[in-house]
Amino acid sequence: MLKHKPVMSRRFNNFNDLRHVVEHEEECTQYNHIPMEIIFQDDEYINNQYKFNTQGIKALCGATEVNGLFNAMDAVEEPHMSSTFLNTLINQDDIRNKLAGKRLVIVGDTIVGVVGSRYMPYSNRQFLDDLFKDNNNQTLALERATLTCTKMTANFVEQHQGFKMKDGEDYTKIGISVKNDGIGYVPVSSKIWTLRPKCLNGMMHLVDKGISYAKHTGIEEAMRSKLDRIITLAKDQYEVIQERVKTLTQVPYTNTTAKTFLQLQAPFDIIPEVKKQRLYNPKKKYADVLAHQKDLDRSIKVLDDIPTTYGGPHTLELWNSGYRDKHSMYDYVEAFTEHAQKRDEETQLEIEAGAGILTAWVNDHKEELGYLPF
Repeated sequence: MLKHKPVMSRRFNNFNDLRHVVEHEEECTQYNHIPMEIIFQDDEYINNQYKFNTQGIKALCGATEVNGLFNAMDAVEEPHMSSTFLNTLINQDDIRNKLAGKRLVIVGDTIVGVVGSRYMPYSNRQFLDDLFKDNNNQTLALERATLTCTKMTANFVEQHQGFKMKDGEDYTKIGISVKNDGIGYVPVSSKIWTLRPKCLNGMMHLVDKGISYAKHTGIEEAMRSKLDRIITLAKDQYEVIQERVKTLTQVPYTNTTAKTFLQLQAPFDIIPEVKKQRLYNPKKKYADVLAHQKDLDRSIKVLDDIPTTYGGPHTLELWNSGYRDKHSMYDYVEAFTEHAQKRDEETQLEIEAGAGILTAWVNDHKEELGYLPF
């Protein structure tokens, strides 16, 4: 069985702390051409020099283009068997040719990824420096950031910009969520990010117009220019996202909403446990009418119960309140974003992105959902 280090995530709420860590990360990172000879030892070392984390050995196995290689090697229980097989495979001429020109990404003594010959390293330290270069984006303040190996997601809010909701008291901050990665898994990208300070619920929103990402290719100056472009593109969408979020308060959540969600195939598979339940799909063929109705009823209940099953204290207080005559889609979506705070860093980001996708979908289907403009 392969012995690989787990991929760890860290969370930051202070910009200087984040900047210090990514600066150290850059100092410890190398991009080395894959050597002509690779020797695995003890299912843990490569060339008696490097260890690997989970995504590093996955990337190396993936670069061989042998389907299922990592899963097979990781499943072998006999000691040294994985090393023996990989030593034979990787030193074959056809596999060597596939690895030619590729580089190992090494942080300290650990292989964390594999990149191609055209990949242009753009460190998280350089990314942050370019974001605020020449006094740009000085109105942004870091709210929180997640660093998973070399993948960084940093959420910033505008210090002097935001919007109030219907009651005039519930304030929402707006800003950007930016992402970068040192091993090519994700491109440089930006989304709009909203934060409800009352309960710290965050949500990511896709940019509607233009290309909001940039691949790690070209020269460093080009990357800086690409970053400026995608940040400007995101900021230009602030008002669009503001109106989109406000629209949620004008769409009621009623006893027929869940059925409409299912019939229109809304993107509600946001929480992993909900996704596993494989809810009703109108395109699925059922054995008979009874089976069809049973699955539909089951799925409606799952969706109706999301606020009380997964929501936190703010959601439960609101959803169970006897003083509200109805609930809104804003209340419903907040159940997802409040639940996200209970999860690990990467799952939280995925749920917040899913909530943003659902918000956009509701905005596009507001008429079918009973939109009630003020």
